[in-house]
Amino acid sequence: MPQGEHLSMSNDDSSTLKFLFEECARKVPGSIALEFEGECMSYGELNRRANMLAHHLRDAGGVRPDDRVVILVRHPPDVVIAVLAVIKAGGAYVPLDPDNPPGVTQRIVENVAPRAMVIESSSAAGAMFFDGELFVLDVMGASLDTPDSDPEPAATPSDLAYVMYTSGTTGTPKGIAVEHRAIVNTVTWRNSYYGFGPEDVTLAIPRPSFDSSVADTFCALTSGARLLLPRRDRITDRRYLTGLMEQRSVTHFLITPALYKRLLGGMDAQRAKSLRSVTIAGEWFTSSLTQEHFQRLPAVQLFNEYGPSENAVCSTVHPLAATDASVLIGKPIDNTEAFVLDEDGTPVEPGGTGELHLAGAGLARGYLGDPELTAERFFTPFSPPAAGKRVYRTGDIVRQREDGDLQFIERRDEQVKIRGRRVELGHVAEILSKDAAVGYVHLLRRETDSETPLLIAFVQGPAARDVDQLRALAQDNLPGYMVPSAIIPVDAVPLTGHGKVDEAALTALYESATGQAGSGPEPVTETEAVLLAVWQKLFAPLRIALDDDFFDLGGDSLSVMDLVSGVEERLGVQLDNSAVYTDRTIRSLARIIENRRNEKAGTS
Repeated sequence: MPQGEHLSMSNDDSSTLKFLFEECARKVPGSIALEFEGECMSYGELNRRANMLAHHLRDAGGVRPDDRVVILVRHPPDVVIAVLAVIKAGGAYVPLDPDNPPGVTQRIVENVAPRAMVIESSSAAGAMFFDGELFVLDVMGASLDTPDSDPEPAATPSDLAYVMYTSGTTGTPKGIAVEHRAIVNTVTWRNSYYGFGPEDVTLAIPRPSFDSSVADTFCALTSGARLLLPRRDRITDRRYLTGLMEQRSVTHFLITPALYKRLLGGMDAQRAKSLRSVTIAGEWFTSSLTQEHFQRLPAVQLFNEYGPSENAVCSTVHPLAATDASVLIGKPIDNTEAFVLDEDGTPVEPGGTGELHLAGAGLARGYLGDPELTAERFFTPFSPPAAGKRVYRTGDIVRQREDGDLQFIERRDEQVKIRGRRVELGHVAEILSKDAAVGYVHLLRRETDSETPLLIAFVQGPAARDVDQLRALAQDNLPGYMVPSAIIPVDAVPLTGHGKVDEAALTALYESATGQAGSGPEPVTETEAVLLAVWQKLFAPLRIALDDDFFDLGGDSLSVMDLVSGVEERLGVQLDNSAVYTDRTIRSLARIIENRRNEKAGTS
């Protein structure tokens, strides 16, 4: 496939994130860079605060190029300050989720071997085993007396900018190490492609530990745009997000398709009149989402970005239209090449399918501390058309269309996407197998009517009968999105006549096992009946009882959005998402809703 239109990429300091941000800060020092909860910070102030921490990290922490610095911070503006400070000091930032179990954080920190950690007091548990330079931002930040001037450049374009962690097959998350020149290529292309500038307001939806946040943050802060930071605990609150868009004149945001489908239900052209474009990324979706977007927001451009973290966030892009019969991942971005190869490494003919291989300026250095996996996934072919070029084997099967556009077909391995995040099924199985009495684990991704997939674990062995213990093991050692929605003990994993796992038989076992639950009283009130109907749609084929716990059934933050919107549509009551976390059963939530309706009736 032809290479994208070329943007010149120099080998000097201008191809670093530090240079791009500082250049922007010099041009628009008085413009607003960050906004959070009504408080704003100018580019000049943001630059000065990041500089002070950068000098501390360099002078007291000894941070040098390629040194990793873990960031474990919740407060959104402080996350951005910490990221910029690490970059300015010359190091590579490693953003971790403070909500992860301490065991997950500890394993990643051990793998990172950071020179320093920047944390806040609320996330201190994640640093309990770290004995290096520790900076507690909310405690020590106010007493910094270091210079607020730009530090002298240290990192070069070939030094690391960040390390992003994703699920790994061995039970240990893998760190994808990305150099400045790779992410600068993506940021420079995005700013040009979307036309970002000082008039833009970007709503920063991706979590900092998700690689899309890198593009979101640095595209805004190198184009003079305003980065609007939402509260992380309300990122799945539809009314909150749509309110921000309307009140703060948001022009662009990047979002996963699962979250966007839920958000669209509360959007219309009048409320989103400042919105110019939406980018969907993170996982595959169908044209029904495209159609709904243009029905509700006909004047807002919609783009599909595809790209593994191993190619600096974005590899291909496709502008979507209301008439699209299918969703394409499009053509390569600037300085990127895409090769669709068959099993023998031969290019497929137009219309054929094969595995997508990527080459170009955006390729990551590799996997931190794992040269074997790096050599397996990043290599240099000997035969055309990629001969002599370093390429990344994506594991994605795509179709090469006659017009050059690519269409995603499926994965070729055991990697799946849950809530837009990569999940290696082998990673989850490895964690559950830590119990010596577990003989075998098979993971199944199950689609649901609510379009929030469930991860089901089938466990063989004596320990399989203690489901609560296995669930606790998963919760202590896995991020929330990787914890199976159900753990089902089996005497033996069924096989097909060809000796492969019989997933149809496992699906039947799941439906049989979950169908045994849910016996109990029938709904007494209309509210209970409506809630039961909503829950049955969310958790089919489970049989639901009035006292079943929403989250024990497999509920997550996205299904909370579905529940809240279902209550509003069917009962006319606007619930806060937080209500579902405190009143987790149909019976208790029904009482909350009925009390609210009675209060409303009493004041009308």
